[in-house]
Amino acid sequence: MVSSRHEAAHRIFQERPELLAPVFRILDVPLPEEAAVEVLTPDATEIRPLERRVDSVLRVDPPAGGGFLLAIEAQGRRDPGKAVSWAYYLSFLAAKHERSATGTPRRY
Repeated sequence: MVSSRHEAAHRIFQERPELLAPVFRILDVPLPEEAAVEVLTPDATEIRPLERRVDSVLRVDPPAGGGFLLAIEAQGRRDPGKAVSWAYYLSFLAAKHERSATGTPRRY
């Protein structure tokens, strides 16, 4: 169950987006002066099936621990949209296989 403290922490920025400015300053992240802020739905549910496949996914479990997942994609050409796919693959595979979503896609 969501607590009122949890809800308040989110609603404050939804209802008073001008309060983002001091937070961004503390984090040393630039925020444009006249930025428009729009509250979007937080629902991440897919309403239609999406087919997403990684060419190969391997689980590597060394005896000493520190196992990880290895996702391999063969690309015939550069695909500027692939970064978004990799973000999805990492988070999905981490959740499905209960592994941390760390790693950097590498090109060889």
